[in-house]
Amino acid sequence: MANLPEDIFQDTYGKVKKLIVTKKLSPGQLITDQRLTHTLNINDGSIAIVLQQLREESLLVGEPDSGLTVRELSEIEISDLFDCRMAIETMTVQLFTKNASQSKIDDLRQLLVPFEKGPQSLYVFHKIDCYFHEFIAKNCGNSMLYNLFKTAKITSLMDLVGISRPLNMVMQEHLNIISAMHHRDEDVAVNAIKVHLENTRKSHLS
Repeated sequence: MANLPEDIFQDTYGKVKKLIVTKKLSPGQLITDQRLTHTLNINDGSIAIVLQQLREESLLVGEPDSGLTVRELSEIEISDLFDCRMAIETMTVQLFTKNASQSKIDDLRQLLVPFEKGPQSLYVFHKIDCYFHEFIAKNCGNSMLYNLFKTAKITSLMDLVGISRPLNMVMQEHLNIISAMHHRDEDVAVNAIKVHLENTRKSHLS
């Protein structure tokens, strides 16, 4: 498969992933190179490469020759995902609260500044939400734990699940987590991430 300039790849990758996150490409929907080329009006050969990348990330399933589909998660898979997240992220939050520099905590807070008056774009806020959780894992001070986070493909699965609650509610839960981190209160921070994950789980399974 031919190499692509990084900017072309990232542009096409972002456009296709947005279609998945916003459910414009719905779970189970057949996706072909030709259909996306027409939908996105892209003719630079990047679609096939992007689809292969998304397949490797578990966002798509199937075979390129016979057609790919957006992965559809069952309720059991969603519940298992949140069990996994609960186990990993309670630990990443605890370690981040304990080990992260104040500048890292400030960086995490800065992520949310553009949304202080209320998130407007679901897709943009979803991207920040994913980055928020991965930033904590990446900077918790335990590289093996971060590798577990990546191996579990939590960020990719978050893309499939999406956000199904009022954005202001999700935003406030993030702020509660950061407040506990700022005060170096590990117990409160862990409880805050548990509440956040459990509320999110319920919103997808109720």
